Amino acid sequence: MIFTGISLGIEIFQNGIAMVLASGQKSSPILERHEIVRMPGDIIKPSLKDINIIEPSVLKSALSDTYLRLLTKVKRTSLSIPDSAGRALLLEVESPLKNKEEGIDHVKWKLKKTFPVDLNEVHLDYQVLRQEDDGSSHVLVGIVSRTVINEYENVLLELGLEPYLIDFSSFNLYRLFAPRLDIHEHLTFISLYRGSLSVLIFQDGCLEFSRNKLLSTSIDPARLFREVNSSLVVYSDTKGGWKPRNVYYYAVGEERELLRNVLQEAVTGDSVHIDTDVIISSSRQQIDRTLLPDLLGALGAATRGLR
Repeated sequence: MIFTGISLGIEIFQNGIAMVLASGQKSSPILERHEIVRMPGDIIKPSLKDINIIEPSVLKSALSDTYLRLLTKVKRTSLSIPDSAGRALLLEVESPLKNKEEGIDHVKWKLKKTFPVDLNEVHLDYQVLRQEDDGSSHVLVGIVSRTVINEYENVLLELGLEPYLIDFSSFNLYRLFAPRLDIHEHLTFISLYRGSLSVLIFQDGCLEFSRNKLLSTSIDPARLFREVNSSLVVYSDTKGGWKPRNVYYYAVGEERELLRNVLQEAVTGDSVHIDTDVIISSSRQQIDRTLLPDLLGALGAATRGLR
């Protein structure tokens, strides 16, 4: 990949888009410029199987106008899409993965009896998180319908942009914060972002548990507690009673206090809210603090194009 020093990141969410230009390093990105557009209604309806973009002409117009306002010639872009547009799951693969093509075929074979769609009709990729001495692997798998991924790619390609990296918003959000959290070998990261709850648990520096659940824009405290608690209980049961350590969380507005209260009940010890002031202080364009949360998914995506 050619690094230009400036990276373009875009997030497409249900009722808007965010677009950023970032420079610096992956571990400490500098926000050069940003634009946010919110629509009066939904322009996409995230789904694993069905058409996602319900207002293609509106989305194209918004992307085109927003890109022009950034005053940049950067075309290659990393994109964040809603988690509910696909699936991310962890998988144990017993056989050695000799190459990427064989690995994809093996992962599809492992999933064919349990996944709800025809795996011949999906775009599937994976990342090896840990490889054991016996050749088995612990892998993170991302799955999106080919029809769905083509929707997102084509709307950018038609505007002359080049989508080369596409990921789910929750992972790009974590990616933005990861350099400050990687000091811990054992870590739990929980976020509420655009109505979705994400729970990521790391042991010995490796992702061991991943769950994303679409809730709603109006979150019921009792349901939130059930979802957080059930995630932690499921993982604890598989690990012989393990309890979460080094718990960090991210949410904004009323959701921040709500999540904090839930974590006080669900985990032992203090949970730390991740501060975003460093992003504001390092930005070359003045940022309204109330708008910053809408930029994080796009900024996390943009960091993938930095060194």
